[in-house]
Amino acid sequence: MKFRFLNKTIENQRFNYSPMYYDDRKQRLERKKIQYQELAKEDVSEYKRKEIFRDTIKEGWNRSEYRQNANKSSNIRVLILIVIIVGLGYFIFNGVDEVDTVVTKIW
Repeated sequence: MKFRFLNKTIENQRFNYSPMYYDDRKQRLERKKIQYQELAKEDVSEYKRKEIFRDTIKEGWNRSEYRQNANKSSNIRVLILIVIIVGLGYFIFNGVDEVDTVVTKIW
């Protein structure tokens, strides 16, 4: 009598998977070509114009240049706030009399 279930080994499953090459830049260019061709037609619906405008705005926001500028400006704001807080702390701990002397030196 065969006890096959005791001797059964697990084998790897094989799939027929062939990877596809995806070029994001090419996809965006093709989508833009189609959009501009549709805009060239004079009978484009208002909904389609809004959709094209939305895609353009999204594309602009997704660019790394926008993110870099946003990061730079937020870093500058944080530095300015730190300078203001340190300045206020200096005046609070040294008294209000020092404010007049510092302001006259700056001006």
